[in-house]
Amino acid sequence: MKLGLREDQQREIRGELELVRVQVRFFPEVMEFIQEGEKRHPKQDIKLGPKGKDGKPAYVNYIVKLPERSLEEFCRWVYRFMSNAQFIYPQHLAEEHQKSAHALINRYSSKAP
Repeated sequence: MKLGLREDQQREIRGELELVRVQVRFFPEVMEFIQEGEKRHPKQDIKLGPKGKDGKPAYVNYIVKLPERSLEEFCRWVYRFMSNAQFIYPQHLAEEHQKSAHALINRYSSKAP
């Protein structure tokens, strides 16, 4: 993640930097990978969704608190899982992800060479 200014890093260590709570829902095709990364971030929480008919969770929610400076890089990581990920909050990240998905559809739907 972007380290940012030294002063911000120190404020984060002291617990004085405001963090953004982010929740991303990951679906079956990538859930195992997400769950394997149990220690990707020290402030993460992984919660299993309700079980489907097969007895397995329908999704997992990945919840993490990040400094504002890290959101762009975190979004790039989530975009790797484009159709298997859904931002739940904050709302502006959910809207950006949806916008990126539409742009991708438009790119593939275009008749341009």
